[in-house]
Amino acid sequence: MSHHFLEVNDLYYSYPDGTEALKGVSLRLEHGEAVGLVGANGAGKSTLLLAVAGLVFSGSGTVNIGGAILSKKTLGEIRRRLGFIFQDPEDQLFMPTVFDDVAFGPLNQGLSAGEVSFRVEEALRSVGAGHLSDRPAYRLSGGEKRAVSIAAVLSMLPDILLMDEPSSGLDPRNRRMLIGLLGDFTHTRLIATHDLDLVLDVCPRTIVLHRGEIAADGHTEEIFRDEGLLERCSLEPPLCMQGVRS
Repeated sequence: MSHHFLEVNDLYYSYPDGTEALKGVSLRLEHGEAVGLVGANGAGKSTLLLAVAGLVFSGSGTVNIGGAILSKKTLGEIRRRLGFIFQDPEDQLFMPTVFDDVAFGPLNQGLSAGEVSFRVEEALRSVGAGHLSDRPAYRLSGGEKRAVSIAAVLSMLPDILLMDEPSSGLDPRNRRMLIGLLGDFTHTRLIATHDLDLVLDVCPRTIVLHRGEIAADGHTEEIFRDEGLLERCSLEPPLCMQGVRS
């Protein structure tokens, strides 16, 4: 059996003030699937990603990553299988140079210097950022920071990628580059975003969250053509589909 699947069963989570953020969420991603996670502000998208990654612990329910059930005891194993790409790349870039940032994870996995260098070179090459290796992160553009933050996750060879608003703050050129990059990945991918055009380009399947519950889960184009569903969930069709009728 593949270790690249993600299964969430009946997941609940409440904020410290008692507000319910997730209300019985269940989903499954198979090996290699690219799935968009969409919803209005406050729908629970980021909270769901944080719960899957073990950055917050749910009140009840289970998260299964390739046969490993998330718990405080299994957190190390889970994080070796999952790569989490935060909305703000600066949350991940804190070392003196790009090389150091991308090497941070492999070094903490106990790899040799040669193995670390190979991982860094391959990860930066895969995102088209090999030429940035010696640059300090604060000197990079927004698109370059995004590419390096992805490389920092890829260098740890995760089975599954969780992405929170990966296109946030990117100009049109860097956004197009990101879409091409995400489309080329073979990882299992769960992408939480407001960018429905990106989802249409990258994700054959989409899950709609609404007030902490799954409102729909299915083929991306079918979901984005369901005007009633989008209206109920305070969403609008992707720009490229606006004005188009099924």
